[in-house]
Amino acid sequence: MSLVAFVILAFAPGAFWLWFFLKRNTYRPESRKLIAITFFLGMLSTIPAGLIHSLLLDDSFLDSGISDIGSIAVIMLFVVGPAEETSKFLAVRLYAYRSLYFDEPIKGLVYATAASLGFASLENLLYVLEFGPLVMIARAPLSTVAHVIFGAFWGYALGKQVQLGGSRAIVVFAGLTFAALVHGLFNVTVLAFPIAAVMVVAVGLWWVLTRYGWARRISPFRYRRNLPRVECPVCECHVSVASRFCNQCGSSMGRLGGQLYCSNCGHGNRGDARFCTSCGDRLELRQGRN
Repeated sequence: MSLVAFVILAFAPGAFWLWFFLKRNTYRPESRKLIAITFFLGMLSTIPAGLIHSLLLDDSFLDSGISDIGSIAVIMLFVVGPAEETSKFLAVRLYAYRSLYFDEPIKGLVYATAASLGFASLENLLYVLEFGPLVMIARAPLSTVAHVIFGAFWGYALGKQVQLGGSRAIVVFAGLTFAALVHGLFNVTVLAFPIAAVMVVAVGLWWVLTRYGWARRISPFRYRRNLPRVECPVCECHVSVASRFCNQCGSSMGRLGGQLYCSNCGHGNRGDARFCTSCGDRLELRQGRN
């Protein structure tokens, strides 16, 4: 197989799961650019995780087998889990979390998912290059999804921080700790009890979906839509894009270009904008409007 085929094989599961979870956020869909950047930063987060592994671990520990499962558990719980989850967490905390779009609880889950799948996809590629394409038989349904589950713990914590308002360091620390713990336990079960690993992923996926459901229910955008306003060509007053006629002078609005004025903050945006550049709110246009 060519390198291109290997890349497609390694990244296809991550692309599917990213689409699957993004579809759960319907009230205020994400900026595609920010999702792509977060996915890429998740890929880059394999670098610090790999450096920590190379500094603290000796690959020969995997050769010890089940008889030394205690040593493997210690390494997974106190080195691998914390290193990988902290690296993924920082990929979100240092960029997406600081953006205008990170404004409701579901954002924590969404961006944690994007970073985790970026990490898992590049990790898949490294495994494929080292062990061959057959390794994806296990990694596609298990390890790729497992990374989403791990990230959901600290992603949920970041969402709770947004919900509660202000800094809640203890909440985020608890989420990161649980993520590292579950990550380490999963790695142990994969090596020692594969059937248990399948059960962990099944239960974990159910839990992640319930967290997405929770975030959707409490979303402040659940019953609100931002229909921007445009300028009437006759009287120059601002009219909703949903209106076909100006409510001041009665002129037909037709298919208009020009600026879009955010109904949330009033800021003027380009006519092709999909998000307000001032407050970050999604601008929803009536079908057929430029």
